[in-house]
Amino acid sequence: MEVEDMSFAAVSGKDRNIFYIAPTQIQARDIVWETFKRKLFKIADFNEQRLEIKVPTQEGGYSIIKLSGWENRENFRGKSAYKLVFDEVDTMVEFFLGWQDIFRPTLLDTGGEATFIGTPKKENPNLRRLEKAALTDTTFATFHFTSLDNPYLSQVELESIKNEYKDNPESYRQEILAEHIDNSGALFKYEALVDIFSNTIVKKPEKYLTVDIADDGTDKTKFSFWEGLEEYRREEFERLNTEGIIQKIREYAQTERIPYSQIAVDAIGVGAGVASNSLLDGIIGFKSSYAAIKTDTNIVLLPYATFIDPPKTSDYKNLRSQCVFTLADKVNNHQIASKVTGKQKEEIIEELSNYQDASAGEGKRMATMKEKVKEIIGRSPDSSDCFIMRMYFEVMAKVSPVQSDIKPRIWQHQEQRKNVAI
Repeated sequence: MEVEDMSFAAVSGKDRNIFYIAPTQIQARDIVWETFKRKLFKIADFNEQRLEIKVPTQEGGYSIIKLSGWENRENFRGKSAYKLVFDEVDTMVEFFLGWQDIFRPTLLDTGGEATFIGTPKKENPNLRRLEKAALTDTTFATFHFTSLDNPYLSQVELESIKNEYKDNPESYRQEILAEHIDNSGALFKYEALVDIFSNTIVKKPEKYLTVDIADDGTDKTKFSFWEGLEEYRREEFERLNTEGIIQKIREYAQTERIPYSQIAVDAIGVGAGVASNSLLDGIIGFKSSYAAIKTDTNIVLLPYATFIDPPKTSDYKNLRSQCVFTLADKVNNHQIASKVTGKQKEEIIEELSNYQDASAGEGKRMATMKEKVKEIIGRSPDSSDCFIMRMYFEVMAKVSPVQSDIKPRIWQHQEQRKNVAI
């Protein structure tokens, strides 16, 4: 179908550039090259090395159909396109960043169009997000076809594969019926993650600042500003040393009127020197491996014992897991919002979508380790760390007023209560 569509677009107007983009250039060749050769072999010139097809048009002159891979997306900057076709969209990493920053501008001077196709994948649901956009954007139209709708597929084989999938109905629904399947282990609902950046919430007046510090001081340090549970601003700086970070925190605390007790800093590596600096006395040093904060009533001691303030407990493996689970609850119930856009937005969505319940059955709830998420996405999930640290204050808010005197002790002595690093 897409070969027909691209061929028609090419021959019906001269000097048109038609691009077919698969996850890799090898896949692009394997999927459609031979089909194009069969379709256009009598009229077009084929360049096997460049995977380009030169097609004569009805108006005279030529149009070009070119096959490429998503891994070569940077090569499309500054180009002009009449039609773009993206195939297997759910396997393209950082798809929305590439679409918005690179490919969407190629259509500006032609008024051209783009088509997005593929089989839904629960791990990277780009198609699902495009469908969501189509609900409010009239320039989008969506169509859903299953393998059963394809007249070129053998009915015998379709019935046979249905029987083969009987013990794995989710895979059948995804691969054959092209349905969106939720990732059952994911802590964050994907649509709720996308909604973070359009949510309207009732904001509390308290302001907070969370700071994710680059590991070696040479990468980007992120400053995330919060009014209640809405992130209203974010600033990033490259190669900011310890003194520079301290100065920025002091400056922001004054201009934004944020108390030091409502500022949290990633206290690993360079951040340890920031969190312990005497000029920032009172800020919170956040470490993933700190013990979880005890906020839940210990029901084992009730109702036979009487306490003014019953003993508290926690069923989280460490502080980071406690904050990730708390964040998931806020996100899934649309209680958190952010005004960041562009690359920062896309990174937050990608990072948080890869967190799962990784509890090991020992009675303690645990979220996916940061290093594991790093393996999956190919970079450190630093953009969402500002969200996770913001949850520290939500967790601390559960400490009862009677126990409020323990807060300074938590801040001062967390290092002594630290678990083995996980």
